[in-house]
Amino acid sequence: MLHYNFYQAKQSSEQLIVLLHGFISDSRTFDPYIEMFTSEVNVVTIDLPGHGNDTSNSKLTWDFSFITQAIDEVLAHFSDKKVYLLGYSMGGRVALYYALYGQCRLSGLILESTSPGIQQADERLERQQIDAARAKVLDIAGLEVFVNDWEKLPLFYTQRDLDRSVRQNTRHLRLDQNPTRLAQALRDYGTGKMPNLWEAISSLHMPTLIMAGELDVKFVNIARQMTDLMGTSQQAVVPNVGHTIHVEDKTEFGTIVLAFLKEEQND
Repeated sequence: MLHYNFYQAKQSSEQLIVLLHGFISDSRTFDPYIEMFTSEVNVVTIDLPGHGNDTSNSKLTWDFSFITQAIDEVLAHFSDKKVYLLGYSMGGRVALYYALYGQCRLSGLILESTSPGIQQADERLERQQIDAARAKVLDIAGLEVFVNDWEKLPLFYTQRDLDRSVRQNTRHLRLDQNPTRLAQALRDYGTGKMPNLWEAISSLHMPTLIMAGELDVKFVNIARQMTDLMGTSQQAVVPNVGHTIHVEDKTEFGTIVLAFLKEEQND
């Protein structure tokens, strides 16, 4: 079973929000939201395979089917709750796959800066090769070299303008991971290994909030396309932030998420 933490709501609530982090991070990235979210709903944070306190067997393949089954085992403990799955980036891809194939019937889905996979087979193969090359850097050069390169990716350029303490905390979280297990995560369920779910997501009829940062143009466009395909979805473009919305604007992120949950509670 995946490592998880449960935080009980400060008032009676049937709602449970399950938080899935992105690559080279862990459930601690959501620590700033625990007090805010538990003022209204119950919270579960999960460490995905290869991250944080996860102890998944490295002799197994951590593909999306494996992760879905592992999340099933966690959510089986909360069968009395209305479950909302929130995933950021890699965690969002996991959340989308789970929404389609997991055993727990979700009450809602919140997707932050993510996609339903790469549509073209040749582009997926190319990304698998990129993920494999990055995994090799982790194996050979080590974690700090990898993190230094990772932080230079255009995807994260907006983080350079954050307060020094926020940047230090984000970097610490990255450097506090296990490079060998991160490498396996990249190989087993990196972006290149994500199945193409573009056609499948039109079958999802649960309430869905799709979030993207205004400065993250690629994912704003992806969010718009996803919203068009998913009839019960709504899009939220958060101003003045990039890919890591929950890091770059904590107030706006928390406000949008809680507003969505309250709206669903009242329906």
